[in-house]
Amino acid sequence: MLKRIIVCLVALFLLTTTAFADTRTTLHSGYDEGKPVSDDAIHSILTSAFSMPTGGNQRALEFFVVTDRDVMKGMKGGNPWSQALDSAPCVIVVAADVDSAHYSELLEMDAGIAAGAMLIHAADLGLTTCVLSIAPQEERIASVRSALGTELLPILMIAVGYPAVDVTTSASIDNWDDAQVHWK
Repeated sequence: MLKRIIVCLVALFLLTTTAFADTRTTLHSGYDEGKPVSDDAIHSILTSAFSMPTGGNQRALEFFVVTDRDVMKGMKGGNPWSQALDSAPCVIVVAADVDSAHYSELLEMDAGIAAGAMLIHAADLGLTTCVLSIAPQEERIASVRSALGTELLPILMIAVGYPAVDVTTSASIDNWDDAQVHWK
């Protein structure tokens, strides 16, 4: 539980302290299915993930770039909220090599930090994103492993694409709640 809180706080920190003006409007909107994400954009997004710190500098994350619609369908198993995989032109799966990790208890935090950097960078490129959880749900882990043909531990995936025109997005809603902010 603490790891998930830390991951969320780091992602929130990254999202709220950067100077990307369009971040709120480009996160979590629908996708323009006819416009693929360029290899250069994907490389640039992944560069931001590799630039992030990891627990103990363990560098145990690996990334799968998925553009094959059949593979995306296979990754949907056990995830009832994976509609983004139906239209996103690209999905980046953040996975961990548990065997090479020095601090396996920090892998989810490492993945969250990398994901936060990718979300911000994608928004800066004018792309829209949606994060989908995988771990620790065993059925989701098994589906993604099978679809990707890997034994690595898939932790989360990020659907990436160009925003569709005229979509309604929850990212534009102000969810601020004073009761959830504690000043000491």
